[in-house]
Amino acid sequence: MTGEEIILSGAWTQVAGTVIAAVGETLLVKDSGAGSPGYRFVSIGNGFEASGNSLQGVGSLQLFDGSEAEWLRIIGEWVQASGNATNVVAAELQFSGEETEGLKLDVVGDSIQATGLGFEAYGAGLSQLRYKDLLAAGNTVQALGAIIEGVGENFILKGKRELGLQITAFGSYGQVAGATMAAIALTKEFGGL
Repeated sequence: MTGEEIILSGAWTQVAGTVIAAVGETLLVKDSGAGSPGYRFVSIGNGFEASGNSLQGVGSLQLFDGSEAEWLRIIGEWVQASGNATNVVAAELQFSGEETEGLKLDVVGDSIQATGLGFEAYGAGLSQLRYKDLLAAGNTVQALGAIIEGVGENFILKGKRELGLQITAFGSYGQVAGATMAAIALTKEFGGL
């Protein structure tokens, strides 16, 4: 596979992961008790996201031109993947009944994701890509979604469970929108749409 093909595979794998995680967050609004299948969806979705980000990182390294813009995007892709991996562990903790520990770790994972997306958005804005504005906007929307998820998790930690779950679900759909925007930009850039 070429670097471009690996990036596109990663981008669309990430989109699939955000959708799976958003389905899980939606299920949790109705049933967030230990053992809820929503946690498994969130875990699996974040696993897909981590894999997609890692694929993008590998593909970007193959195409690396030495520019600051691409270096920032590559750093962002790997940082975001580590945030997703953290969210996998957090969801599994919550699934097994360790809610407080899982929620605290989830906030950390969302913060790491948002940081990585910030690097990606900034790098996209500096790049020479034709669809850099759409890519930067997608990364920014996805970062905002991760931040909103973290806010929702903090509401849950403070005893405002119902509101927190709704905010977290809303943030997860922000991540779907942002990841989709970024994947469309990359597909237009490398796939000729």
